[in-house]
Amino acid sequence: MAVFITGAGGFIGQALVTALAEQGKEVLAFDFNPPKEEVLSRWKGKAEFVQGDIRDAAKILDLVKASGNKDPIIHLAAMLTAGCDRDPRLAIEVNLGGTFNILEGALQNGKRPVILASTIGVYGRGLPQPITEEMPLEPDGWYGATKQSAEQMGLLYARRQGLDFRAGRFAAVTGPNRVAQGSASLFTSLIPEKAARGEHYDIEVSEDTSYPVVYIRDAVEALLKLMEAPAAPSRIYNFASGNVVVKKMVSRVKELIPSASFAYTPVEDIMAVVSAYKEWTIDCSRAERELGWKPRFGVEAMVEDIIRVIRSQ
Repeated sequence: MAVFITGAGGFIGQALVTALAEQGKEVLAFDFNPPKEEVLSRWKGKAEFVQGDIRDAAKILDLVKASGNKDPIIHLAAMLTAGCDRDPRLAIEVNLGGTFNILEGALQNGKRPVILASTIGVYGRGLPQPITEEMPLEPDGWYGATKQSAEQMGLLYARRQGLDFRAGRFAAVTGPNRVAQGSASLFTSLIPEKAARGEHYDIEVSEDTSYPVVYIRDAVEALLKLMEAPAAPSRIYNFASGNVVVKKMVSRVKELIPSASFAYTPVEDIMAVVSAYKEWTIDCSRAERELGWKPRFGVEAMVEDIIRVIRSQ
């Protein structure tokens, strides 16, 4: 028996596999791109990694069967924002077709619980604050649109087939050593990380930018809560640690590293994305009430932890 994790080579996936392995859980990790060799070596004897394509229905079914019929499936594999907008057809094949393969595999193998990593990108612009799970869903990008559809598929399997489907709508995930090419939120990681490395950083957004994020440690804890909770009555939950206000983050970094060097060089495409979230506040009270999850990392704690991790390396 093993927890089956798709997208295990990604930023959240690697952290989740490591956390579960440290708890002594058996893990079957799956991704299109393998993590670095140093990561695989740390997993050796603790988690098995298999490379493959989430669109390959036969392979997914085989792996679901190989990992048993009781432990949850945590479905992280997906194309992200920039890739989805570049190639919507491929985004549909990966994000929707892949989710369908996981749901079918779970159904055919003991109705295993399925946990989907979704996004606050399912919400539209111009919503009243704070953002709750009951808000209308009007995504304005292909990533949010495919995640909305993936959620609906999971809810349909729950209604018609009795599948235990759960989903987390995550704010932008941030943390040390994050690799997310084309991500509009990468600045939330790089501001403290570049300073800790002693590197100058041209920040791609304006100093008054505010952006909702979830710190990687809070995100992993959220997935563990979704996995371990005896019940998740509402099925879908918001997860956010808070809002990064750029000038405040820069100020805190400079308090800790006075030599930190920054300049503001806003990039039009990135600003077009982040400006839509400037006034957002994500309500996570449902997750606290039903799952017992609360964020532990505010912006100052994020900054301090990123600097600590980078310096320790």
